[in-house]
Amino acid sequence: MIDIHNHILFSIDDGSKNLNESVQIVREAYQNGYTDLILTPHFRSFQNFTADNNQKKTLFKELVEAVKQAGIPVNLYLGNEITVDGDLFSYLDNNQVLTLNNSRYILLELPFHSKFAGIHDLIFKLRSLGYVPILAHPERYDYYSDVKEFEDMINEGALLQGNIGSLYRKYGSFAHDRLEELIKRHMIHFIGSDVHHAGQTSYTRINDVAHRIKILSGSESMALDLVQNNLRSVINNETIDPYTIRRPSSKLKFHLFRKES
Repeated sequence: MIDIHNHILFSIDDGSKNLNESVQIVREAYQNGYTDLILTPHFRSFQNFTADNNQKKTLFKELVEAVKQAGIPVNLYLGNEITVDGDLFSYLDNNQVLTLNNSRYILLELPFHSKFAGIHDLIFKLRSLGYVPILAHPERYDYYSDVKEFEDMINEGALLQGNIGSLYRKYGSFAHDRLEELIKRHMIHFIGSDVHHAGQTSYTRINDVAHRIKILSGSESMALDLVQNNLRSVINNETIDPYTIRRPSSKLKFHLFRKES
């Protein structure tokens, strides 16, 4: 399995506090079946989480070496979770933020308490520049009253990433119910952990969550796409068709999912 969203890179945002904690989180991921992690530290100007790319790459290299020395066979990649504001294109132009593993895919977070008025223009401009925006945890934006608004974003070229924690009510009933609805409608393309610290439960719950996705979507192939296939495509900078997210999965490990009782 692959994680597309976490805060494992240390000393850079509200996630891992130090190198040792980061190594421990990577170990926990590996123990629960993960083979690859895309690290996505916050870039939030209002919280001063604004480390430049050189600083991120320096810390990343230190973590990669520490994970190797610890004997944990997990592949690490670097990106950002970028909180959208009016300066996004300046951040891109000035080499302040990273796409996911230097691919066309860019992970974006919307404000939590009010709509970003220019989201549709933003998606259009990003696509016209060759980027593919991935909207982090859409189920948590409770100011969107209708899932059709997310359907419009998909039609405009965005992809959606749900959080593991939402399916076990970490963020409350609204996020839980909204994510289940989006999965039923086949409108989620990735599931991420959004892990911030060692000892959190998202990694230990991944198999139950994958099983729940299978039940909601009616498709084991879709569940595997959301935890592995589509994420591998991001790492490899391959095209993902937002309308055809259930692809053949014969090479994957079906025993990751619990049997129906």
